[in-house]
Amino acid sequence: NVSDSNGTVNLLFRDVQSDTDEMNVIEDVSTVIANVGFRPDSSIYQELQVHQCYASEGPMNLAAVLMSSSSAGSVDCLAQVAPGKETMINPEPSFYIVGMKSYGRSSKFLLTIGHEQVKHVMELLKEDI
Repeated sequence: NVSDSNGTVNLLFRDVQSDTDEMNVIEDVSTVIANVGFRPDSSIYQELQVHQCYASEGPMNLAAVLMSSSSAGSVDCLAQVAPGKETMINPEPSFYIVGMKSYGRSSKFLLTIGHEQVKHVMELLKEDI
């Protein structure tokens, strides 16, 4: 709906699981957060040698592990563990993708996994010294 002079909107929605076309209204909403999908922006490293998964758009080594592990599919994402540091390696020397961007289009990323990824990258960088 169109916003009013207060900068709020009225949301009109219907339950997609319902058999009726009944619409519901929530009035005077000031903030809307739409978690409807994500496509990572790889433009910052498009000139580097990064092997990306065609399905998830994440780094290939990590994407392969995520798609083949028990954390794929409908299994509880809270039960996942961080894959090993070898999954962080790309063809580009000393370049690592961590955090949400490393999961590509997958919605299963957890902040605790990101912290583990940073630890893995620190270990890899220490090995390079």
